[in-house]
Amino acid sequence: MKSIKRVLFISLIIASLVLSACSGDNEKTAKKQEVILGTAGTAGTYYVVGAAMGKEISQNSELIEVVVQSTNGSMENINLVNSGEIQFGMSNSDGVYHAYNGVGTYADIGKQNIKGLMSLYMSAGQMVVKESSKIDSFVDLKGKKVCLGPPSTTIIEMSKAILRESGIDPENDIQAFYLSFDEGLTKLTDGDIDATFFVAGTPTAALMNAASTQSLKLLSVDDDVLEAIVSEHPYFEPHIIKGGTYKGMDEDVQTLKLMTNIFVKGDLEEDIVYEYVKQAMENLEAYKGAHVSAAEISIEEVYKTPIELHPGAERYYREVGVIK
Repeated sequence: MKSIKRVLFISLIIASLVLSACSGDNEKTAKKQEVILGTAGTAGTYYVVGAAMGKEISQNSELIEVVVQSTNGSMENINLVNSGEIQFGMSNSDGVYHAYNGVGTYADIGKQNIKGLMSLYMSAGQMVVKESSKIDSFVDLKGKKVCLGPPSTTIIEMSKAILRESGIDPENDIQAFYLSFDEGLTKLTDGDIDATFFVAGTPTAALMNAASTQSLKLLSVDDDVLEAIVSEHPYFEPHIIKGGTYKGMDEDVQTLKLMTNIFVKGDLEEDIVYEYVKQAMENLEAYKGAHVSAAEISIEEVYKTPIELHPGAERYYREVGVIK
């Protein structure tokens, strides 16, 4: 009987310790504040980089848990952050600039309640056509079926800018489509459209997959077109996609690039924003291999957003000395 009582006593102690440990873990998890990062479609660079970053932040932070949400991209992210439905979002620098200043796409809507967080990596404009097509330049797109980019994204603004400077009215001279990366490439390879455009880090997974089974090519932007666009839109920069980036595309291609930014709701708590930036930068080595674009993220460049920094982000950048 004594032996049975002793076993029961020991079992009760072990159970108590296990429950105590579980209670501690639950309490620790419960203390975390859930925040949402809006990215884009799962085939794009936004989602790949955002998911890898969010995972590392969540694993290392005792304050926040990052939920990575697939969305329709930049403009939807800006709208969701502005309305408070999500706290963080990814966008190209042109979208952030327009939304913060209430210009361009946001001229009628007005200024959005966002502030800068991080400038991550460059994204390049990529207009894809079939190798077998007789389309060799943007001028040849006149009268064609062209995907100008995914809906609710600022990608469309870049494609339209290139077309206009190339002498093509995107409203009247082409049959415009607005599709996701994957959808645009699928319709291109199926012969339903003649060209598809997107802006993403290179190489882009969706195009890599398409080029592995189809003969495709990228259209190069003329020098005078690049010069005209950059002079009017300072957030765009000329860029070269090196030959060999994609299978079967061996020539260098001239295009435009802009930076991918993470922005935040303007009045989000400073400590939450500080924690996000701190964990994102201090655990960079753990996720920079998720995509070749993530390797571009650096403490020397990350604070250079096109709009005013959130105080929480600025606090971290001052602590590490990149802002004096």
